[in-house]
Amino acid sequence: MSLQEDLKKNTGEEEKRLRDRGEKSFIKRKREVRAKMILFNSSLALIIILIVLVGKVVSLNTADNKTETVSEKTAQEMNKEEKQEESKEKSKEQEEQPEPEATKMPEAVQTAAGGTSRWIRKDLDANKPMVALTFDDGPYAPVTNKILETLKKHDAKATFFCVGNRIPSYSDVVKKAYNQGCQLASHTYEHKVLSTAKKKQITWQLKKTDNTLQNVIGCHTTALRPPGGFVNDKVRKTVNVPMVCWNVDSEDWKSRNTKKVLKRCNSIKDGDIVLMHDLYPTTAKAVETLVPKLCKKGFQLVTVDELFYYKGIKTEAGKVYFSGK
Repeated sequence: MSLQEDLKKNTGEEEKRLRDRGEKSFIKRKREVRAKMILFNSSLALIIILIVLVGKVVSLNTADNKTETVSEKTAQEMNKEEKQEESKEKSKEQEEQPEPEATKMPEAVQTAAGGTSRWIRKDLDANKPMVALTFDDGPYAPVTNKILETLKKHDAKATFFCVGNRIPSYSDVVKKAYNQGCQLASHTYEHKVLSTAKKKQITWQLKKTDNTLQNVIGCHTTALRPPGGFVNDKVRKTVNVPMVCWNVDSEDWKSRNTKKVLKRCNSIKDGDIVLMHDLYPTTAKAVETLVPKLCKKGFQLVTVDELFYYKGIKTEAGKVYFSGK
């Protein structure tokens, strides 16, 4: 091979190497640019997401603050209305003449049926139908007083399952209920769900309520309504009085509607125990219609102790009863 051919060959190979190197360098730069673009786009997307999240957090905080402000305002308005109602009730009671039976509190004598003599009338007709209206979560004077007025007007009795820590604030209405012959029973001191409490807590809830009621009316409770109706073996073994649930639920707490409450109570039968709450004005309004309606049908409105007494049910401590049937 001549020198000229050899030189030409070497030059061709060098040009090929340069082209290959150039192509590889171009591909490498292209990949680097693509990687940078992907990284840039990812970073931009992340920044946008963070901005959106921050915006939502700020929006939620603002909404929460507004809700808290509205709730505080609503609570203040409710407290104001409650005080106004109580003031009206107190003024009304001062204008009325005191009831003769309120001058002297009768002795609380235990009977064979497990209640006190005050809560079991002996002149009822055992052959006539009976129903026990019961009221939970009170007392609350503006509502409880209206219910008591309706009961008194029709010579009817009921049972009030009181939350113990409310009794001192509404002791006057508790005395009024007692003097009318209505039964005062326990709904624990703090509306405590007993099935989730320890034995010591259960005992404390009951004793505290009993002692508080003792200071107001001079006797202990003879029945307990467990909050929510929740009972387990631990509760049954710890509670020292009969537990009274219900078989007719007015759902007044849910609807807060007089017509719906009356509809739920439209099929009451002999021996029924009806659940209501003396917290809602709509309940008091429903009672104004329900009590005379039941009386017209021939029902005797009785306490739960009276119901068990006349139906021949011997109640036992720690057992749950749903009706007088």
